[in-house]
Amino acid sequence: MPTLKRRDFIAVAAMPFVQAAPAADAPNVLFVICDQMRADALGLLGNPNARTPHLDKLASEGVLFERCTSANPVCVPSRKSMFTGLYPHHHGSLTNEHDSFLPLRDTMLGYFQKQGYRTGYFGKNHTFTKEAMAQLEATGIRDREKFRAYDPDVTPWWHASAPWPEEKCHPHLNTEDALRFIGSVKPGERFFATVSYFDPHPPYFAPPRHLAKISADKMVIPKTPLADALSPRLAEHSRGMGFERMTDQVIRETMRHYHAAVDWGVDEQVGRLMAGLRRAGHDRNTIVVMVSDHGDFMGNYHMVRKGMFLQEALLHVPMIWWAPGRFSRGVRSTAPVQLTDIYPTLVELTGGKALESTDGVSAKAALAGGEPRRKTMYASAGYGELDAAKLKAGEGQDALHKRVFDQEMQETHRTAMIREGEWKLILSETRGPELYHLPGRSHETVNVAESPQHAAVRRDLEKKMGKWWTW
Repeated sequence: MPTLKRRDFIAVAAMPFVQAAPAADAPNVLFVICDQMRADALGLLGNPNARTPHLDKLASEGVLFERCTSANPVCVPSRKSMFTGLYPHHHGSLTNEHDSFLPLRDTMLGYFQKQGYRTGYFGKNHTFTKEAMAQLEATGIRDREKFRAYDPDVTPWWHASAPWPEEKCHPHLNTEDALRFIGSVKPGERFFATVSYFDPHPPYFAPPRHLAKISADKMVIPKTPLADALSPRLAEHSRGMGFERMTDQVIRETMRHYHAAVDWGVDEQVGRLMAGLRRAGHDRNTIVVMVSDHGDFMGNYHMVRKGMFLQEALLHVPMIWWAPGRFSRGVRSTAPVQLTDIYPTLVELTGGKALESTDGVSAKAALAGGEPRRKTMYASAGYGELDAAKLKAGEGQDALHKRVFDQEMQETHRTAMIREGEWKLILSETRGPELYHLPGRSHETVNVAESPQHAAVRRDLEKKMGKWWTW
């Protein structure tokens, strides 16, 4: 086992309940998660702002799902859904205000450990208990760097500069630890390594050499209406966050930092992981899965960051599968998939039996170019209403975004989304319905929920939503 000793790092050798040995032809799994990356932050999708050469290469050698949907717009619920295959209202966390993290049992990590895989987890957690992490063979849990804390030194629109050298920043360290773990795997052994990067989560950050690649003046702001055109609650969030004070130039500068964070904190690190995988001789027998937990408004509706909303900017995320000889190369699939589908898909791809205890649907057939099993996508979330008086009362004490999120992250109300084909319906307990026609990879622009022309579509989706989650 590798010796993994660094600050903020835990190395544990504990394999308490190995119940099987992986089959001789069973593949390794490298599971890469980033935080808050929109699906269209990939360069190969034509985004003029994106710089993702390594991810583009990964997709060109594997399968890119162009219609991947998260089950929730924030970290904790989405990550729990990935590792359990359950929707948020089934695993119990509807916002980041959660009661507890997960034990290892009944999760994807627990499953692969029971199959005899060496298991490691490196980077951001926000999913598992400390006791669960201690049962893995190697862990290196890191969130954001200390200089990226939300304090007065972070500029109003959430950029952070780097007083530390790159090799001491967490993206580099997480990659180093993962490569050391992968390199320690001997012939005949199998590994399941999770590498979880904090970027491009705010405070948006990248070293100067990456910022220098991108000009704020060349950033293209998405052409979407203001939040008022979609829903009153989204408009209240926009006003509460003070987004009306952001000029176009400020948004472009924020976008510059965001895409530089993707470039360095995700794309460059994936390139290093893939090079190390090849050096260690594991590239011919490893399944690589790359996803983000949720997205970012990043210019949509003259907004940035996230919130408890079910718009495409926050739910539509990248998903790339790579496994030479197992999947076709360069496939861009339009099959609908969700992050809940990762667990059952990996179980089937590694020779396991179909899971019966998850909401996820295996995408194995879709990866092979067959008929997708999933037809409908869902998301569930909680939210709290904003109180303008309380927001004002906290002035001078807490950062504005903290006051907004502290209220919105309360699970006092519920909201849910259903998408089938080109139609999407959002329901909530305190606002009217939202119905959108979304061909291709488009974003919401016009709420047609009250249009008589689309009444039948709305009734059909409402009926299906009611069967999925009864409030």
